[in-house]
Amino acid sequence: MEKISIAKELSENSYPGRGIIVGRSADGTKAVTAYFIMGRSANSRNRIFVEDGEGIRTQAFDESKLEDPSLIIYAPVRVLGNKTIVTNGDQT
Repeated sequence: MEKISIAKELSENSYPGRGIIVGRSADGTKAVTAYFIMGRSANSRNRIFVEDGEGIRTQAFDESKLEDPSLIIYAPVRVLGNKTIVTNGDQT
């Protein structure tokens, strides 16, 4: 399998948006999963990740600037037992 430089891939894209990265640890013994978000609109830039005991979810950084929560509030990562689910938002 070809190794890909995440830094190189992301640096060549001015707006990668949302992304899911899946791979293995350097020693090959563990699965590694990462999720990232960006935002163009003020509403999309007004979100952060928070741990909630079941994985991570997004939340408004500044509640007073929240415009449409249905567009930015979701749980992209959930851990169920020994399973990890990573999704690109509620639409998936």
